Amino acid sequence: MIEWMLATTDGYTGFWSDPQLMFWSGVFRMTQAVIAASPFLLTGMLVTGILRGMIGATTVRRLFGVGHWSGPIRGWFLGILLPLCSLGALPVARELRRAGVPSATVLSFVLVAPVLNPISILYGIGHITVLTLLYFFVGTMIVSLGIGFIWSSLVSNHRDGISEIPERLPAGAYKRLSISGIAATRGMLASLGDVGLAVLAVGLLGAFLPYGSLQFSMTRDNAFATIIMGGVAIPAYVTPFEVMVQYGLIVRDGYSIGAGFALIVLGAGANVGVANWIRREHRYKALAVFLVLLLGTTLVLGLSADRLVYQGKAAVDHTHAFDSYTRLPAVETNGSYLSWYAQAVKASLTESKIIGTGLLALMLCFALALRLIGERASIPFLIRENVSDQTTATQGVLERPVSMSIIVVGSLVGLVATVGATMYVVHPPPEQLIGEADVISDYLYDAVRERDHDEINRRIEQWDTRLRKIPTAAFIRREPLTSEASESVADMVHLLELLRNYNEHGEHPQAATLVRFLKQRYKACRTLFGD
Repeated sequence: MIEWMLATTDGYTGFWSDPQLMFWSGVFRMTQAVIAASPFLLTGMLVTGILRGMIGATTVRRLFGVGHWSGPIRGWFLGILLPLCSLGALPVARELRRAGVPSATVLSFVLVAPVLNPISILYGIGHITVLTLLYFFVGTMIVSLGIGFIWSSLVSNHRDGISEIPERLPAGAYKRLSISGIAATRGMLASLGDVGLAVLAVGLLGAFLPYGSLQFSMTRDNAFATIIMGGVAIPAYVTPFEVMVQYGLIVRDGYSIGAGFALIVLGAGANVGVANWIRREHRYKALAVFLVLLLGTTLVLGLSADRLVYQGKAAVDHTHAFDSYTRLPAVETNGSYLSWYAQAVKASLTESKIIGTGLLALMLCFALALRLIGERASIPFLIRENVSDQTTATQGVLERPVSMSIIVVGSLVGLVATVGATMYVVHPPPEQLIGEADVISDYLYDAVRERDHDEINRRIEQWDTRLRKIPTAAFIRREPLTSEASESVADMVHLLELLRNYNEHGEHPQAATLVRFLKQRYKACRTLFGD
């Protein structure tokens, strides 16, 4: 029944395949997830440390409206201010619960932070239409707030209680900074079980889900498209950046918008780690309630999306929007799978990913060192019960209590700075992207001539990534961008997809002809951007 719903075609290998291919596909998908999540996990650690060491439990409870009906709304609003992924939100959720924030408010926060934040919205502007983006915004708001209020009535009000937190921050700046650092690192260490479980689910999905199966089952005329994606997205993991790109591919290629919505809410917004955290706090009955609410609201909104949002184009005969969730098509080795794995990971790394992964590894080592030190490196040791965080006499800037106005102003300033810096770093100037694409196009031409399957795919991915960034890079720098230039980029992206399809099917003569045509079209595309 499942295989029939996947709309299998020729070349479909089934859930079971070569054991070596399944194993290394799963390991590679897990590695990709950890590398992609590293900067968001670091952000989650930073937020966790600030909440405990600089803001304090008392202010956190007041900020999230503990004891007031507006808790889920506040959780939703504060969630959209933070650039977190579903894994990076886990240590923050633990700290909020420790501070006494009700689980309903925390759930609203966790469900919206990874999918609806300023960075993802700005990134989405360059990849999806305004109408589709609006539906996505409203839909995720309904899911987050709806589940928050229903959970509050069914579970939170009966099981959470309102715990009084006796902890008071010390007045000394050194101690408060120390508490922030310890809370950040140990919070991540405490969440490793949930994060590891989510990463393991990604690996299992990558090992068993056949390559290419989803592109035939996610069409708009398949009534099961949203339901199938709901099942696939639960164990999947996708960052806020990547989900917007993939959502744009789904819309562009004429596939199910409802399936894309399910991917956003369940793939980027929730994960197995969140479910495990709920199970640990409220046991299995509450977990079942959460899953019913999450799946029910997501599927209803997803199924209605294909009917409410006009798309106006037929699905293309192939798409690679879903390939990152499936098994690899093949593992090319010269006798050593480990050598292939190392090369594949190296090829997928960028400078920012290397820095993020390295910093995350360093912070985890620091957390383990603190645990080995013992009591003297613990937060209770640094806190004195008779020291109030409300003391203001002769205090320095870092020793003063953090007021609500400081939190709001600081958050907005930090948000604007973070969004601006991130957008400029992720989207270099158009002339730089064009220069990099020039070099990549030459390498791609050579790879096609040599019929190097893996190198062709790698160069296509690099060229495709830079092309997609050019319109957004021009937009944020207020450079002129004509509709003809945007259409030219979209046309280039479509041709690259066609070249990838030729490569996957071993159609080398067609690929050689197409890559020559691509270089000609790219010259015309460059002139439209003034190069």
